[in-house]
Amino acid sequence: MESREDPLVNLSKILSILAHPTRLKILALCAVKERTARELREELGISKPLLIAHLKQLINYGFIESRAEIDEERFIIKKYYKTKKFEIKINDEILASLLRK
Repeated sequence: MESREDPLVNLSKILSILAHPTRLKILALCAVKERTARELREELGISKPLLIAHLKQLINYGFIESRAEIDEERFIIKKYYKTKKFEIKINDEILASLLRK
C-alpha cells in the first residue's frame, strides 16, 4: 500500500478502492475463507472480466493476496484469493500530518 506519490492522493486512492461495494464484498468473502475466482463470480453474480478488474485493484494496493494450485484431475491451475490483514486509521492528527509531508 506504500507509494511515493503525495500522501493525500495515495489516501484518496485507497479510500476510493474501499468505497466500492463489490470490492468490500470481495474483501469480506475472502476474509472468511480463501475463494477461487469462480466462487467469487458465483457469489457476486458478476462477469470474469469485472471480477478481474476488482481483484487487480485490491491486489495492487495490498488488500488481497493469491496463491496458485494445480488441479491434477482436470489439469488446470486454480487461483485462490484471501484478504490480507490490514488496518486503516484516520483521525484529525493523521489528516493534519499528511499536509506536513
